[in-house]
Amino acid sequence: MNTLQDETPVVEYDILHPRPPHIMSDDRTLLAWQRSHMANERTFLSWSRTSLGLLAFGFVMERFDIFMKHILVLEGADLMAAPSNTIVYLSFLAFVLAGVMIVISGLRFLSARRHINLGEAKFSILPEFLVITSVVVVVLMTIMLSLPQLKRVIYTM
Repeated sequence: MNTLQDETPVVEYDILHPRPPHIMSDDRTLLAWQRSHMANERTFLSWSRTSLGLLAFGFVMERFDIFMKHILVLEGADLMAAPSNTIVYLSFLAFVLAGVMIVISGLRFLSARRHINLGEAKFSILPEFLVITSVVVVVLMTIMLSLPQLKRVIYTM
């Protein structure tokens, strides 16, 4: 006998909205949960080191420009009348990118932590995209800002 109840598909709520397994139910589950959190923390720390490295790179670029100007003065070379702001722009860009990177990595850490605790498998490529974009922007800005100085060097030869 076909009734309406027999034809209606049964949808289990647990399949649509899975819940994470109880963490303390099994030693393997607990260890997997701990490993996931530790991997998330290592990832956050590596992004933090990357942003600190970018920050240090901006500082080193600025100090290297001052060092080179002092060396040129000691050698008796005549510095150009108009100081170049190329290194200042590049170091400022590195500072800004480092700040953006640390904020986004912190947000990614918190988001991944929430997904681990909920048992969801959602991932974002935003930090990787940020690093690739940062490198491309720094390289392009370096090329664009150094073109006028390269033209001056070529014309004086």
